[in-house]
Amino acid sequence: MKNGRPLALAVLLLLAAALPARAQAEDPEIEPDRPDVTDSTHVVPPGLVQVEFGALFLRNAPGQTGATSPFTFRVGVFDWLEARIGADGLASVNGSDPSGTGFGNVQLGAKLRLWAQPGGPPVLSILPNVNVPTGDSQKGLGTGDADFTLALLTGTDFHERGHIDVNYGIGAIGGGAGRPHYLQHLVSASLSAAVTGRFNPYVEVFWFSRTDISGAAETAMDTGVIYELGARYAFDAGVQWGVSGPASDFGVFAGLTVIVGGDHGLNGRQRSVKAPPAKRR
Repeated sequence: MKNGRPLALAVLLLLAAALPARAQAEDPEIEPDRPDVTDSTHVVPPGLVQVEFGALFLRNAPGQTGATSPFTFRVGVFDWLEARIGADGLASVNGSDPSGTGFGNVQLGAKLRLWAQPGGPPVLSILPNVNVPTGDSQKGLGTGDADFTLALLTGTDFHERGHIDVNYGIGAIGGGAGRPHYLQHLVSASLSAAVTGRFNPYVEVFWFSRTDISGAAETAMDTGVIYELGARYAFDAGVQWGVSGPASDFGVFAGLTVIVGGDHGLNGRQRSVKAPPAKRR
């Protein structure tokens, strides 16, 4: 996995799976799952590939920083299912022991719509995910163990321009250094508003029961904006800060989402964007 070839092959297979259904995509919405922690219930329509990539810089503590360049390929398989593959990209940890730079971990997952309002967006989805330990643990780019998580996603519109998404996640997280996996809980909520047809700010709060086997609970917040550059492109940017516990002191992030495939116009709407977890990307 460290030479990147299996990851590239998996991406090509996902793209190939989407091609036969391309003509079925009608009036999809560009709705990124980045850069905030909270994911929407939205599933990428069949025949479309949504590519999300960006950059993140975190100051975990005075003199300790980290950076990643995460990306995700989301492929619409059925109207109720999307497959996804992502990675931390080029990652760097500085000022701590261990520290170093290299390719980070890989994430494999799928989003399944369980229930939707008739004629409306899905209001309940699940997102199982496996974090593959391709990052070098000796450089601080991961624990060297696989992580297994499952998130329950829900959300709804309110008033004329508001939208809220809420997630609950549970996972078995690798302890590293030969230690056992530990149980992790996540609760997050993201509130957004469609100020204009293109400009959508958001604010989010998220809580992890712990992000390290010997760590404590932590809470953080982030705020940012998603701006639609066109029918198939959306730009995002924002900042993150710790509220309690060992959450990162400060972070800044930005990214771009691109839709590939489909023959129809795209209609965006307000949505909360996906902010990176404090210490897991």
